[in-house]
Amino acid sequence: MSLRRRVLVGFLAVAAVLVITNLALSSPLRSFLVDRVDRQLIDVASRPVFGGDRGRAPGPPPGESQTFTEYFIAVGDRNAANFSRRSSAFSDEEQPPPRLEQAQVLAHATRRGVPPRPFTALAERGRESWRLVAVSSPRADQITVVGTSLDEVDATLGRIRLVQLAGTTAVLLALGVVSWWMLHLGVHPLEDMARTADAIAGGDLSRRVDHPGQKTETGRLGKALNSMLERIEDAFRAREESEERVRRFAADASHELRTPLTSIQGYTELWRAGGLASEETLAEAMRRMEQEARRMAALVEDLLLLARLDQHRPLERSTVRLDELAADGVRDARAVEPDRPIDASLEPVVLDGDEMYLRQAVANLLTNARVHTPAGTPVRVSVGVNEGHARLEVADGGPGMDPATVAKVFERFFRADPSRARAAGGTGLGLAIVAAIAEAHGGRAVADSQLGRGSTFVVELPLSLGSVQAALLRRELP
Repeated sequence: MSLRRRVLVGFLAVAAVLVITNLALSSPLRSFLVDRVDRQLIDVASRPVFGGDRGRAPGPPPGESQTFTEYFIAVGDRNAANFSRRSSAFSDEEQPPPRLEQAQVLAHATRRGVPPRPFTALAERGRESWRLVAVSSPRADQITVVGTSLDEVDATLGRIRLVQLAGTTAVLLALGVVSWWMLHLGVHPLEDMARTADAIAGGDLSRRVDHPGQKTETGRLGKALNSMLERIEDAFRAREESEERVRRFAADASHELRTPLTSIQGYTELWRAGGLASEETLAEAMRRMEQEARRMAALVEDLLLLARLDQHRPLERSTVRLDELAADGVRDARAVEPDRPIDASLEPVVLDGDEMYLRQAVANLLTNARVHTPAGTPVRVSVGVNEGHARLEVADGGPGMDPATVAKVFERFFRADPSRARAAGGTGLGLAIVAAIAEAHGGRAVADSQLGRGSTFVVELPLSLGSVQAALLRRELP
């Protein structure tokens, strides 16, 4: 059963209970009021004048005026069918007298000394009712009927019922407003959540739940659901990006491996066809196959290195001087390209890390600067400490990159030049390896570049205990 239906059933149940309670209270209340009237009638009818005294008929002496009282008084012969009215405060037009039936009166008549038995009779006209008692005279030949109208009782019950009706209506109205408010705060948001969940199940992960108030349970539920949806959407987006990277990685790796394999296969087929008859052409073919084999081996090594880093294998940590690794990398770069000016500003920095991986990162950064900038472009290498992190920075004065290229520069197999000409650079794994090594050490790699102003690549690594040693080394150096 839905929550709305439960609230409706509860509302109807409360309304039924109120109605039944009002009906149940009306009957005892009327009985109480009638019982009070009966006690008054019994008290009045028990007076001697209504029972007859020394044989005199009840009521005033013949010829005297009637006594006006709030009670109805009538006298009749037991054997006669008519009763003569002796007293009443109202005229018949104002208040019709009761319809006195002899059988009913005789059935309820009592002798003196016996408690009267009140009974109810309808008025001669209209729907009013009377409460009556019948008392026999000592001679048992006359009966005196004393009664009072139940108009006041009925009016009192009518007023009480109006109050009950007004109270019940007010309670039901308030209950209806509260129920509507509860449904508005509870059911409607839940229905919105259900519709949102259906839309999300249909593939629309961008849908969110409205939660205007966080003080209610539904508001907190909506906020938690939106947080969960954001995580799910991020997870799906990350999975899609990961799958896209895997597909692109596989495609790029296949392309990079296919190129040297195609060259080697071409030279072998040329040799088999007798196209490498001379020693010079054979030597050139062997040299080219060797180059392609080395390039393919380097590519395989880079792929294996990235695979190991992706598996998060424990690093072979040791105490490493980052400034010394950078100095070795600068010397190697100068040996490869003596005409390129390379400026080094190296502060002593000691950290815990994998020396082989860190050397690879330094070498890749310097190779990237050498390959992607014109010959003779100056390069600056610096090592220092910044905000508790070791900082390795390699900056060049090359042509720079646009923001779109900077955003993707650490992606695997990415090249600023979409073409795959060898002149455009290497395989596109060098900076990806740098970023993976930095992440494996708990650090990060960032790039900053502007067109026409060169590029700067920074690797930040946590110092841990090595920072203390670095500080001591700085104090010892002049």
